[in-house]
Amino acid sequence: MNPPTVTRASCASCPCVNRRRPDTLVIVAALLLTLTSLATPAGPKFDQALHPRTWSFPRDHGRHDGFKTEWWYLTGNLRERATGRRFGYQLTFFRSAFVTHPTTTRPSPWAMTDLYFAHAALSDVKGKQFLHTDRLARARDHYALASDHALDVTLKDWSITPTTDNAFHLVSADPRFALDLTAAPGRGPILQGPGGLNPKGTHPGQASYYYSMPRMPTTGTITLDGRTFTVEGLSWMDHEFSSNALADNQSGWDWLALTLTDGTDLMIYRIRDKTNQTDYLSGTRIDPTGSVTYLRPDQIQLASSQPWKSPTSGAAYPQRWQLKVEGQPALSIQTRLDNQELQTPNSTDVTYYEGTVAVTNEQGAPIGEGYLEMTGYARSLTTP
Repeated sequence: MNPPTVTRASCASCPCVNRRRPDTLVIVAALLLTLTSLATPAGPKFDQALHPRTWSFPRDHGRHDGFKTEWWYLTGNLRERATGRRFGYQLTFFRSAFVTHPTTTRPSPWAMTDLYFAHAALSDVKGKQFLHTDRLARARDHYALASDHALDVTLKDWSITPTTDNAFHLVSADPRFALDLTAAPGRGPILQGPGGLNPKGTHPGQASYYYSMPRMPTTGTITLDGRTFTVEGLSWMDHEFSSNALADNQSGWDWLALTLTDGTDLMIYRIRDKTNQTDYLSGTRIDPTGSVTYLRPDQIQLASSQPWKSPTSGAAYPQRWQLKVEGQPALSIQTRLDNQELQTPNSTDVTYYEGTVAVTNEQGAPIGEGYLEMTGYARSLTTP
């Protein structure tokens, strides 16, 4: 789930600007102007998600000019083949537009047309460590760009690119950890709402176009502290684009993507108001046959407990969740590591939580796994 802001954990200010290199200052200044859309609707020049749309793949895996914000979000639970050692990973690319159609309105190759951001994170469950990194660049051919006809996005030496067998190759590298993974077709694309229109509130246009690809068989390698692990497991991909943002009374969201052993997949999200109460609640259930049900708020019960307080940000993130979906046995969701908090000083300078979770039934038996995202706990996303 990704409400339409620059990132799922988007920022409205960047207090660390003075620590950045001089060649980055112009990008950061432009970013701050762009992010004023966080708490207000976008201007009329940008398209908005107002009605169900007709989709065409693989074209719609690509970039959508005309919309202000777009992202490609992959998370997954993987295991080392030899030992079963568990890892969770996240690799996300974001695009924030300054103009609707850069090829026609900004002819200079140095013009500010789009900004690209990327976040990468690794949860090493056995080692009880969480590593993350982020980056930013303005759009430039062969350096920071997304294709407009396929899922082919690059930011420096990080990328998600298509393969000849309709899979996606994921690459990111950092001195501490690296991902080199291939995610093959699984389920989907699954439209998250009729025609892919996914509301984030009750106001017209307060929505995104959103689809997911759950259960993507994933293989490859993870490099951690100089050691390479051969891994396999499942990934979940989200792709979203929009031009509108959170309402003024909304502060952040909680998002769950769950893959259950009985063949059911669940995407659940709630958007919280500034009193930390549920402002909007929605979700999608995909049953073992692939049938899709769009869930109403009265069909979802979601409760959190067991807060963990970050020693760096001071934010308190719930580590345990109880979920009851109509027609589905009750689920308990538990984070596999407490500290899965990202801080992103090299891109959005926002603090949020994104990490691997285990799913059990009411008797405590393991019945699935997934990913949990929580934003707006360190600071409301609509605070100026």
